[in-house]
Amino acid sequence: MDRHKKCEEETREIWIKANDVPDRIKRLEKAALKYPEEMPILSNIAYSYLDIDDIDNAVKTYRKIIDLKDTFRLVWDNELGEAYLLTGNYEKAIEILENSNVIDYQQGLFLAFAYLKAGDRKRFKEQFDKWISENLEHSFELGSYDQYIKVLFGDEDAGFIEDVWDKYYDKYSGMDPYKLYCELYKQHYIRPGFDDEDFEDDSFEIPAKLNRAQFEALCDEYCYLDRRMMFSIDEMTEEEKDRYFELKDLLFADTVIG
Repeated sequence: MDRHKKCEEETREIWIKANDVPDRIKRLEKAALKYPEEMPILSNIAYSYLDIDDIDNAVKTYRKIIDLKDTFRLVWDNELGEAYLLTGNYEKAIEILENSNVIDYQQGLFLAFAYLKAGDRKRFKEQFDKWISENLEHSFELGSYDQYIKVLFGDEDAGFIEDVWDKYYDKYSGMDPYKLYCELYKQHYIRPGFDDEDFEDDSFEIPAKLNRAQFEALCDEYCYLDRRMMFSIDEMTEEEKDRYFELKDLLFADTVIG
C-alpha cells in the first residue's frame, strides 16, 4: 500500500477510534507530522478545532494550509478556497472556488459565503439557490454549518442567511412525503447520461421508483424498525438491522421521514 492510501486509512481510523474531539486533534496532528505532504489532514484538524469552537487554532491551521500549499502532494482547491475564506482573503477564496474542478458536497456553499463576505448579497443568493437546486437535502442542513456561520458572520448577515435557508426548509419540510421522495429520486438517479456505472460501488443498481402505495407501505415498515433501533436494538436480528439501513437509503428517510 502506498503512502497516500496508508494515510487515508489511518485518517479514517482516527475518526473512528478517537475518544473525543481533542483526542481526534491530537491523533491528527501526529498524522500530519507523519504525512506532511497530505493536505486533507490539516483540513481535518481545522474542522475539528471549529467543532469545539476553538476559532484561534482553526484559523492558525487554515493559515498553515495556505503557507504550505506548494509542498503538498496534491492541492485540493475546495479546501484551499475554504482556507482563504476562513482567513479573510475573500477575493482569493472566490477566485479559487469559482475555478475549482473538485466535486465537493459543500464547495458551492462556501463560494456563496465568500460572495457574502465580499459584500455581494445578490451573488450570494444566486449561488446559494444553485447549491440548493443541486441537492435539495441541503435545505435541512442549516445546523451543520452553524460553526462556519458563527466564525464568518455577524448577527445581520447570519440572520440574512437563516432567512434565505428557511425559505427552502419551509418549502420542502411541508411537502407531501411521497412527492418529496419523487423529487429526491429524480435528483439522485434521473440525469442525462447517468446510470449504474457512475456509482463507485460496482455492485450498485439504481432501484426502481416506488409508487405511492409501495412507498407508504415501506415507510410503515421503516418507522417500525426505526422505533426498534431506538428502544430495543439488542433484540434485533442482523437481518432486521440490514433491512433498516436498506430502507433508510431506499426511502431517503433522513430527509423524507426525519
